[in-house]
Amino acid sequence: MTKPLVSVIIPAYNSGEFISEAISSVLRQTYTEYEIIFVDDGSTDSTREIIENNFPQIKYFYIPNQGVSRARNYGIRRARGEFIAFLDADDLWLPEKLEKQLNVFKAYQDCMLVFTEELVFDTNGFRKARFLKKEKLMKGDVVKNIFIYSNVTTSTVMVRRDVFQEIGYFEENLKAAEDDNLWMRIAYKYTIHLLDEELIHYRLTENSLSRSSSNLLDGVCKNIELIENKYPDLRRHLGRATLRKKKSFMYSSHGYYLFSVGDYTMARRYYLRSICLRFQMSALIYFIITFFPPSIIERMKVIKRKYKFLPNIK
Repeated sequence: MTKPLVSVIIPAYNSGEFISEAISSVLRQTYTEYEIIFVDDGSTDSTREIIENNFPQIKYFYIPNQGVSRARNYGIRRARGEFIAFLDADDLWLPEKLEKQLNVFKAYQDCMLVFTEELVFDTNGFRKARFLKKEKLMKGDVVKNIFIYSNVTTSTVMVRRDVFQEIGYFEENLKAAEDDNLWMRIAYKYTIHLLDEELIHYRLTENSLSRSSSNLLDGVCKNIELIENKYPDLRRHLGRATLRKKKSFMYSSHGYYLFSVGDYTMARRYYLRSICLRFQMSALIYFIITFFPPSIIERMKVIKRKYKFLPNIK
């Protein structure tokens, strides 16, 4: 029996520092029937030279910089595989990732998407798992869970290519939350599965878009606007309360970021927005604390780090 071809889509923008590691993690896969489609999203660093000099077997495409969604869609449209797997240029796959995901697709013929757990690492080494997907995402309403909690990390995902003909591609106008938008649309219509193993290493970098609180907040708000205006079935499924809960969560999270960097006036505004949408005791506590003198707040931060006496934002 002929083995199915997997098309590996790697978008990159100025990722020359990491792309050799990422590509090497694909080349070490135990499943070898794949093609690598590398979409250079207008890089100005050494990305092209690294690919051309070291990885001639890769299908390399250069396009003007228009964002990661455009780059991924460009790669999908040029893919030949029955399955599409995504890898961001600074992440790494463990050797059995493709093989184990294909086994899930074989076992569940109605499944359209399989994702995995991950380990997070940075320059200081590996961290504890940042999200328990089995408990948070796969219990209850999967669509709502993805919307509220996110964390279907793109580098963990493999999908059947046919799904794009049915539900469309990544929304190219979204600079953040574009992945959540697509995964929700797939989960709304089809079965998805979690392979509850840590099969990728997710790299945290200082320049990562996902670490920019303001970019993430803006992307999530635009995603909500898009759902409300373009995807009425998805909007009805989520419901007004869920949309408000997500906005409240994002405002409180951004408030916490502003609080952590010492911008207490702006933090107060975002905590207030959060509370007005959905009451959270933790947000109220931080809102009140922002009225304290900065010197006292700084001392409280020191004590919090030592004794963890303030609640986390949830």
